[in-house]
Amino acid sequence: MPLVAVDAMGCSGDVVPAVRGVAAVSRATDIQMLLVGDADSIQRALENTEYNPERIDIVDAPETPLGMSDPPDRALARHSRGSLATAVALVADGTAHSVVSAGNAPALWRLCLRHLQLRRGVAQAGVAAVYPRRVDDRLRDPLALILDVGATVHCDAPALVQFAELGEAYVRCVSKVERPRVALLNMATRADAGGEILIEAYRRLERSPGVEFVGNIEGHELVGGAADVVVCEGFAGNVVLKMLHGLTSLALDLTGAGAQRGWRWRAGMAMMGGNIGPQTPMIEYESYAGAPILGFESVPIYCEPAAPAQALGNAVKLAAKIVRDM
Repeated sequence: MPLVAVDAMGCSGDVVPAVRGVAAVSRATDIQMLLVGDADSIQRALENTEYNPERIDIVDAPETPLGMSDPPDRALARHSRGSLATAVALVADGTAHSVVSAGNAPALWRLCLRHLQLRRGVAQAGVAAVYPRRVDDRLRDPLALILDVGATVHCDAPALVQFAELGEAYVRCVSKVERPRVALLNMATRADAGGEILIEAYRRLERSPGVEFVGNIEGHELVGGAADVVVCEGFAGNVVLKMLHGLTSLALDLTGAGAQRGWRWRAGMAMMGGNIGPQTPMIEYESYAGAPILGFESVPIYCEPAAPAQALGNAVKLAAKIVRDM
């Protein structure tokens, strides 16, 4: 049975979002969870929500949580018994199978490198994220995977190939895409585009057994359905992901404003089949299950610090699914 350790404190110290997310999962699934943080605060939050006590245990870690701006190395030295460090340690010693945190991302990354084992043959772990894309085939997942989006700044060609292999395995096992198509993010589709590292990565991916490499993909093609997995360096991936988030927020704002234009606008959208309104769920935190860190024997899940209860609950369910399927 999957056992997921949840950093209940995050960066704010407010245990309510994590507790509510875990409580909802406890009522709907058979996943076992450990809520890690200040035991008294967690217990009080549990008393104010419905939950299944057979699915939840509390691990006391009362130290002040790491803030978002805390330098990871110095902060970890001072917070070695905090909720984030304790949750990762529970995975490292085999007590839990995975960890979910909405805390300090650099600190989570350093803790994973320090305490978790890389998979055999993996030299560089990567942070993956999903984003929406158009799909013509209804059997295809409407979300594509992109990595790396934060573990690296720049990396070499072998690391990019490993990201492709990790992403392919993840999409095949977790998203159930039988033959994931892998593309390399570049400034042009030519095989000789992008400099020595990207050219060498292209050559290696062409020869990589088990990877269905479809070539380079440009930025404007990301939201098309050409690739299930997009590979890039962490700097580029992080910029792309945040731009997609920003554009999504803009689209939601414009949609909400358009909905106020009157009945002609709404009737026109209905006639076009759009059915677009201010509540259209495009890409909101509730749609995300968090960002998996791929390459370790266990797969940690990172959530945005502002993630609400539903997003944290989804991250727990994703962690359990990865434990079962990968």
